[in-house]
Amino acid sequence: MYMPDQTFVVVQNLTKTYPAATVPVLQKVSFEVHQGEICSIIGRSGAGKSTLLRCLNALESFDSGSIQIGAAHLDQASEKERRAILKEIGTVFQTFNLLSRRTVLENILLPAEWSGIPKDKAIKKAVFLSEKVGLGDKMSAYPSSLSGGQRQRIAIARALITDTKLLLCDEFTSALDPETSLEILSLLRQLNRELGVTVVLVTHDMSVVREVSDHVIVMEKGEIVEKGKVEEILLQPRHEVTHTLVRGLFIKQLPNDILKRLVPGSFPGHVLIQLVFSGSSARQPVIANLIRQYDVPVTILAGSLDHLKETSLGVLTISIPNELAKVAQTLDHFKVHQVAAEILGYLPESIC
Repeated sequence: MYMPDQTFVVVQNLTKTYPAATVPVLQKVSFEVHQGEICSIIGRSGAGKSTLLRCLNALESFDSGSIQIGAAHLDQASEKERRAILKEIGTVFQTFNLLSRRTVLENILLPAEWSGIPKDKAIKKAVFLSEKVGLGDKMSAYPSSLSGGQRQRIAIARALITDTKLLLCDEFTSALDPETSLEILSLLRQLNRELGVTVVLVTHDMSVVREVSDHVIVMEKGEIVEKGKVEEILLQPRHEVTHTLVRGLFIKQLPNDILKRLVPGSFPGHVLIQLVFSGSSARQPVIANLIRQYDVPVTILAGSLDHLKETSLGVLTISIPNELAKVAQTLDHFKVHQVAAEILGYLPESIC
């Protein structure tokens, strides 16, 4: 039964070192994922993201620590118990890995055949999933006649055929164009809601993270450096690595004449600040109160609408005089009112 408040995945002090490596690829990694959540794991190349995912589906062993999925401990399970656990875990990879001589329906059925599920039950489930992923009219087609997005839909249905409770996705949209990626992400969100399947995905694409994630885990050099709700991680990142990963996610193009004059260092002149308004902050006169309370002259340079999952965001770029006290007061004011603020750069006084 789907219980969204229950912890479903518990990883504690997971450590792994490859034989030829001098440092661990995973170092005492600990986190939890609640049932029915979509949790994204992000980080730079070599951070250990994919290795962590492969430990969750037992494609990789680990040196120490523990993995609990539901009530079962993967590291303590017998071989029979291990097989039972793995039946409830589905994986979608970057490449589709479909069998060219099998139809859509036959590709979806493949894990059910390996798992010994009765044929009539498996076919019924495969037809159900084909329709769920929008391929009800393509069940007799072969992969060569389908688009990349349709092939990934087959891979998702195939991963869910064995009554999957945990779906692992490893860079599963990276081979798709942006429009198709959005369609697949919308499908993933739909399946998450309707089937109650818990999803853990690895991605380097922050657009994927903001479309579907409930929680985000940030990794660097085999360690978790930051984790929290998607709103916290994307709008108010604390760690330097997270800042680097999300930089530019909500920035809209500034006018060219401003971009040409913008410098990274602090100079006498003006400072440019990007603001992201969400929730209650979007309904409050935050800018007007700043001007009135601190006598800060504000110039609005650019503005647009953006989104985080299904929530609209207001994105505003402003400039204020680069005076140390005023800048500090301004940033504190935005923090109090839960407006995400980031300094984009400076316009020196000589060219303001």
